[in-house]
Amino acid sequence: MKTYCKPKDVDIEDEDFNRSAVFRCFKGTGKLARRDFRKVLLSTGKVTREEYDEERASQNHNKINDAVIEVSKDLTERIRNRDLHLQPIRQFQRIDGISRKLRTLSQFTPEHQAMEYIAVDALMPLFKAKILPIQYGSIPGRGQTGGKRKIERLLRRKFHGKIDEVKCDIKQAYGSVTVECVMTLLRRDIGKNKVLLWFMEELLKMYPNGRLVIGGYLPTWLFNYVMSYFLRYLLALEKSRRGVKQKLVMACVCYADDFSLYGRISNLRKAIHKTEIWARDTLGLEIKSAWKITYPASFEEEKKVHAERKAGSYKRTPGIDMMGYVVFRTYTIIRKKIFVRIRRQFIRAWEELRTLGYVPWWRAYKLIAYYGWLKNSDSLNFIHEYHVNKIMKSAKRSVSIRNKEREENNHERSVCCTA
Repeated sequence: MKTYCKPKDVDIEDEDFNRSAVFRCFKGTGKLARRDFRKVLLSTGKVTREEYDEERASQNHNKINDAVIEVSKDLTERIRNRDLHLQPIRQFQRIDGISRKLRTLSQFTPEHQAMEYIAVDALMPLFKAKILPIQYGSIPGRGQTGGKRKIERLLRRKFHGKIDEVKCDIKQAYGSVTVECVMTLLRRDIGKNKVLLWFMEELLKMYPNGRLVIGGYLPTWLFNYVMSYFLRYLLALEKSRRGVKQKLVMACVCYADDFSLYGRISNLRKAIHKTEIWARDTLGLEIKSAWKITYPASFEEEKKVHAERKAGSYKRTPGIDMMGYVVFRTYTIIRKKIFVRIRRQFIRAWEELRTLGYVPWWRAYKLIAYYGWLKNSDSLNFIHEYHVNKIMKSAKRSVSIRNKEREENNHERSVCCTA
């Protein structure tokens, strides 16, 4: 059996191997502005508070980089000594803004986050080999837009005729994956790298209740890794008729714990029931009983409904609702709950632009985040009707001014402290 992450290629006791991961952790978006990350870097003695503020303002991070290297050396030394010396994970509850679900999130210390970045870098050969191309959740270069494009290609290029779709998701996804399950798979796939196995076991011991948590960098990769076994079993299921084998599932698109299956509905039902039994016994994953079944209309039916909509009808054909988009044969729109929030923000921004002459910076940040949904869907009519281009031009100007003011304030603060 092939194993990955062999000791000759992955050595987490080597500071040079760990350094790039620690840099990515500490130099990530907004990390240097956070108080806890700044405290860790200042504690190294390689940079003072005045130098820290000055280098952040000037974007010249020489001494900050020295401090990050010192942190990398310290973390590597902890691994060599077999004592990670990490603080417990803090958990808190928060209501999801769109689904209104109460979620339990986790907060990690900067050192713990850096350790998880080291772990992900060390396990990357395994993740590249095991995580499937059809998995789009929390994977760089894929995400919601990549998954949406995959569904568009399936509906518009691969399946021209009749096709059925079933959308399912995993019950309590992260909370269902136990540390024991993850370690069993890791021992199978990286059995030769004993140091890495010890490191993973020590990191996973920190997770409350012995299960994956929401909010960490490593758990997102580990969940996709476990989910890849689930999807492989699902996609490998076949039926045989008169000696001819046929796959039960013709195509699949997965985003974190949500997965969309394509094929004949009778075959999809068989595949889901078989996978449900296997996944519960092997991985501890349970599929929710509430499936969403969609029968996409043909190109001809959709064109007919499109003509009716031009005449004033509000009717639509069934669409694939996945990853915040609803994909049809000939066009793509934004999911209703998200669209309502976007529309509300642009209406308020237009009123502010009309009365004040500008868009406030705090709303501008929201608009820039929402603009991606409009760019990646067929929302041309909305863009014209709600003056999106004018609003975005003003919003980008507000963000630019805000960023310049922040840099000037940081520079003035560092000059005052030095004086």
